[in-house]
Amino acid sequence: NDLMQLVGSQGVSSDESDTGLEGHKVYRKISPAWRSEELADFMHSIDSLIISNRRPRVGHRSIRGQEPRRRIPSSLVNEDAVAPPGLPLNCYKDSWLACLLPSERKKLDARANKRYNF
Repeated sequence: NDLMQLVGSQGVSSDESDTGLEGHKVYRKISPAWRSEELADFMHSIDSLIISNRRPRVGHRSIRGQEPRRRIPSSLVNEDAVAPPGLPLNCYKDSWLACLLPSERKKLDARANKRYNF
């Protein structure tokens, strides 16, 4: 997908670990401040697809390697996350865009006339 190539690793949520009530590690998602809800929902749907494809199917073995972490949503935001330039405008959060300086907006090179159809 061209969008995923443009977004790259800068579009994914980071996480923070903590110990839950029963002594198990809990990972809370930390969203990049620049990422729109539309893009976040799209990326979360891809996460679900990747997890479901790891499960064994008839005639196949499960994929080797470490299982993906179980991450829970949170209201935490990474204000220091660097936005990838050149994405369609609706990939960026409106409130984040409004805070950019004109020079930052120019560097962002957002495709103002192009919207991604999620």
